[in-house]
Order: sequence, then structure tokens, then C-alpha cells
Amino acid sequence: MPPTTPTADPTVRSDVLEDPAFTVPPLPDPTATSGVAGLRAAVVRFCDGPLHAARRRSVEVLLEGLDVRAVAGQHPTAAVLHALGLPVALLADVDLVAAAYQPHLPVSAAADAAADRLVAACGGRSEQAAARVCVLVQAHAATSALVERLRTGSHEPPVPVTRRVGPDGTEVLVDLTDAPYGRGPHACPGRDLAPRLATAALR
Repeated sequence: MPPTTPTADPTVRSDVLEDPAFTVPPLPDPTATSGVAGLRAAVVRFCDGPLHAARRRSVEVLLEGLDVRAVAGQHPTAAVLHALGLPVALLADVDLVAAAYQPHLPVSAAADAAADRLVAACGGRSEQAAARVCVLVQAHAATSALVERLRTGSHEPPVPVTRRVGPDGTEVLVDLTDAPYGRGPHACPGRDLAPRLATAALR
């Protein structure tokens, strides 16, 4: 997600990450089966409850078995692609999809095509493929931002805000200043890997 700086708007909160009454925003097209919309509908990031728990476990299992070797000067996503046995040339597709991944962002035809190529490269439409693409796309933007924060000495979180919907249907921005990797069910499962990759990229 492109970094967004929290504002003084009253909809910005920091106390809802562990509140089950606040859920991730609904998808524009939850039944989609292709393109970025189809990817969103299949990944752990955009669901809650038992489905989220099952998908998160798939991501955790994938990360536990992934031998990601941080190489000095290498883009973090290139290291993850290599660990997944995928060509580094797919980095361009990961970048396109990451820029359109969040439901509030516009999706181009190029991003849709890139999402389909990534899913195909990861084995086709399945739970395992969704977990693999999810790790690539979600790690890409956040870890790239972390690299820049480390380069400049900034102490801001790599992703300053996330979004939740309250029980009354109101969408709020959640300030991540005190929780740079999130908290609760949606806490980042790659919080140990990201700093290692970002640090290596700067060497």
C-alpha cells in the first residue's frame, strides 16, 4: 500500500486493531475470480473470522518453510521470488499488483494482467497460490517503504495507516505509529523477515 500519512481527521484511530467489531473493509467484488479483484477475494488480507484464520495459517506455513536469503544490494522482493523458485523478472508484475492491491485504489488493465500472470506462475488458482502471491505483493510495498525509511533514518512505520469498518458501517483509518506491524488477527506474519531483507538491500 502506498504510504499514507495520518491526518487530524476524527476518523483516524489507533485503538481498534484488536477489536473484533472492527473488520476489514468489504471488497468491491468479492466473487471475482480473475485479475486484481480475484486476487483480493482469495487472499488472507481482505477477510475476517474463520476464513481469515485458515488463510493466515497457509501463509504462516509458507513462511515457515521459505528459505529467504537476503543478499546485499538486492531488492527484497527479488529475494522472496528466488526463495519461491520464481523468476526475478516477475518483480515488475509484483510492482503493478502492489500498486492496485488495496480495495480503495484504482486497478488498471495492466495490473489485472499482472495479477493473472502471478497467480499462474504460483500454480494456478488455489489456496497455496493465493498465499504465495499474497506474500509477494504484501511484502513488496511495505518492505520497499521500510528500505526507504532505513535509508533516510525515518522512524515512521513503513505503512502509516490501515483501514477498518466499525459496527455502524463507518470506515476509519487506523494509525499504525505504535503498531508498525499491526496487532491482533491481522498482524503482519512476516515481521521477522521484513527488517532482515530491508537491511540487506541497503548494504
